[in-house]
Amino acid sequence: MSKLRFNAETPLYTSDGKAWRMQDFHAVMAQLVALNKPVVIFVHGRGKEPGKSLFGATFTQGLAVHKIERGYDVSVLMFNWDSAFKGLNFLDREVPLSHTPAAGTALGLLLQQLKQFQAANPDTKKPSLLVHSMGSVVVQRAVQDGHWPDSKNLFSAVLFSQPDADDKGHSAWLEEVAEREKTYVTMNADDHVLRRSTDGRPDGTHALGLGTQEPLAAHAKYIDISLMGAVGKKDEDHEVFGKGAMNGQIYLCRFFTEALLGEAVVLDPAKNVESVDRNVIYRIKRKSEPGAPCLKVPELPSD
Repeated sequence: MSKLRFNAETPLYTSDGKAWRMQDFHAVMAQLVALNKPVVIFVHGRGKEPGKSLFGATFTQGLAVHKIERGYDVSVLMFNWDSAFKGLNFLDREVPLSHTPAAGTALGLLLQQLKQFQAANPDTKKPSLLVHSMGSVVVQRAVQDGHWPDSKNLFSAVLFSQPDADDKGHSAWLEEVAEREKTYVTMNADDHVLRRSTDGRPDGTHALGLGTQEPLAAHAKYIDISLMGAVGKKDEDHEVFGKGAMNGQIYLCRFFTEALLGEAVVLDPAKNVESVDRNVIYRIKRKSEPGAPCLKVPELPSD
């Protein structure tokens, strides 16, 4: 099962490993909504997907869909794109980058389907959108190529987790999203995966998820989670939405919980924000409560 490969005919997956065609979107959304849990639409990053996020990987744990679904008690619908690197070259970005235009087009079809589903089901709670790592480039292409619908509030929140998109010039496409949706971007200067993510980048740029001095999207909120100590194991610090990667940080856990569950996101210097930089960068306070219920690490599927 872990050898499951990308198939353009079935870009949608549920946590049981079932593949769905784009034309099945209304049916699968109705099925997930019937579970009476918040729905998270997940756009994964680079890797040999959908196997990595559904069944685990050889050199990293993977299982992102289950970390989200079980960690936050939500239902996940994963959008799969052709994100595999070349051979065993884990640092390769050029091959997956070459597939992002097609992925952006396919994501646009999903967004149109979601718009139609919401028109037909106006009382249904809106899903959140979690975009991880190189999935941000897919969103970038969808926006730049005109595939993001000209409508507002498709999602309860849009959350970019450690985006691998170039920091330089990001504000133009991100602002188009942030003008339509409540948009959050995590940044962690300690993310060692993004530090190594240099292949296929223009000179003078780096991953947005490391932080940036470039112009910012005025309507987005950037969440600085740097300096929180060593988090997780192996590459878990890059999948910071996973409860096992949070290093006991209660305010970080609450932020992800609020955003993914479609609740009001609290960013308040009197409560959980250490400082606000450039008007839109919120550095989350450090407070360790490893035994808090929010931080309970879920049991994940095993081989």
